Amino acid sequence: MELQQMQQMRTYIFEHIKSLVPSEYEEIFRIIRKKKESYSENSNGIFFDLSTVSLDTLLKIKEYIDFCLKTRQDDQIRLKDLESIRIHNETYKEDE
Repeated sequence: MELQQMQQMRTYIFEHIKSLVPSEYEEIFRIIRKKKESYSENSNGIFFDLSTVSLDTLLKIKEYIDFCLKTRQDDQIRLKDLESIRIHNETYKEDE
């Protein structure tokens, strides 16, 4: 992978990791720990340097973030569908 592509991936991860919830952050940490990447921990949280993370780890993190974002998007679509069905059912009941 080219240096520019790796930098784009790091930027993508940096921008999207902010939207994760605590349980998803924990999974990112599991990936970091499993891949034996360096990190530091203090009372403010767990920190790692994206510029030193291996390509394999970057790919795993990106894959997980993509999964989280896709799942969230699918949930929103499902909720809209359920709301449409609920409204339809209420309208149908009123018409009876």
